[in-house]
Amino acid sequence: MIRHLHPTDSPALLRFKQKAGPDEVRSLSRAVAGGGKGFPLVKYTTIALSPRAWQSCWVKTRRASVQAVLRAGQRSGPLAWELSELYVTRTDDGVLLEVLDQLAFPAGTSGARRIFLRLPSESHIFNAARSAGYEPVCTETLYSLEPALNSRLHSSEGAADGGMKLLDEADEHALYRLFCAAVPIGVRTKIGQTFDEWRSASEKPGRKRRDWGLEDGKSTGLQAHVSAAGVSGGTLISMMSRDLNESALKELVAAAVGVVVGDRLFTMVPSYQQNMGPALTDIGFTQHETYDVMVKTLVVPVGETVPGMVAIER
Repeated sequence: MIRHLHPTDSPALLRFKQKAGPDEVRSLSRAVAGGGKGFPLVKYTTIALSPRAWQSCWVKTRRASVQAVLRAGQRSGPLAWELSELYVTRTDDGVLLEVLDQLAFPAGTSGARRIFLRLPSESHIFNAARSAGYEPVCTETLYSLEPALNSRLHSSEGAADGGMKLLDEADEHALYRLFCAAVPIGVRTKIGQTFDEWRSASEKPGRKRRDWGLEDGKSTGLQAHVSAAGVSGGTLISMMSRDLNESALKELVAAAVGVVVGDRLFTMVPSYQQNMGPALTDIGFTQHETYDVMVKTLVVPVGETVPGMVAIER
């Protein structure tokens, strides 16, 4: 079984570093920053000595040897967990399946309904994750726009805020309704369909995140959403819209670029927004890595109702 990382594991971590393969699990912020590096010994030794930090870290050991190290915890709320880092010894593929499967125990005990993970496409972890009960949700492709080109777009007529208004916590339900309208039902079913599930599963990386919304005046709901958050190396923007025709996409991309001046921009485009990629490359974004997003469901929805009788006092 996996267990929490402890201070006494520090000497074993040094030996583990020599045997561990590169990390192939990515949170959104780590996907933007790039990954695939070796085991960060100093980082995890520091975590092992911090009681608050090691509560989100687990190890799989055999005798005195560490076989796997992982970090996992809540995404944005108690109903959704995320596996954000995973290192496994190169010589023992069986440990990988065991660790992925056993993470369900602490996650389920804490009240989580789903565990998310993101893998580079064609990762060797994919098949092990499927065997451990993780289902593919969609693929995502990373795009970036260099600061110089961003600045030139701002100096042209193509970059504008598109009439976006700044949102706050009071607009959260409006964002949820936009999510239900813009995301296919097959994806929503796996991510979480209720408001609380959506809120827990929403990724909120970076610093000082700001959100904007667009209303067309014909309905009470939001028609589009843009967010921006500071991340390592620049600003991460995300976009969502009810209308994904070519004209609407160009306006949405222009609005997203228009809210950030002179910074390197990143955005992650899911496969169900397939028209978004061409709209980004048309204005100068560069395409990078593609990732597989997977989820393990820890609860089973009720499939049918069972009739019964109840006494009513008159």
